[in-house]
Amino acid sequence: MNPCIRVKDGVSFSIIAPGGFRILAAVESAAAHAAHDLTITSGTDGEHSGPDDPHHRGEAYDVRSQDLPDKNLALAAIMNFLGDIRFFGFIEDPDTENEHFHIQVRKGMMYP
Repeated sequence: MNPCIRVKDGVSFSIIAPGGFRILAAVESAAAHAAHDLTITSGTDGEHSGPDDPHHRGEAYDVRSQDLPDKNLALAAIMNFLGDIRFFGFIEDPDTENEHFHIQVRKGMMYP
C-alpha cells in the first residue's frame, strides 16, 4: 500500500495559494513517512475565524490526527518538510472528537 492524502466528503479547495500547495506536499510526504493515509478535514470550506482566515485564502488545512498510530511523528514530519519559519502547525482540540492538525502559512508571513 502506498499511503496517500484522502479528503473528507464536503471539503472544498476553491482556491489553493502557493503556501497551500506547499502544505499539501508536506502532508503527502508525511503520509509516506508515517506509512499511513492522512485525511484533510477542512480546506476553504467550513466556518473558521472570519473572512481573513487563512483557510479561506487557501493557505491552511486541517488534517485528521486521532486515527494515527503516532500523531506527534506525523506532525513533526509535516513541519520538517515545510522546514521554514513561514509555516505554523499544531494539534488543535487535543484528545477530543475534533482533534486535528491545523497547518497554515504563519500569520503575517508570505509564501513564497
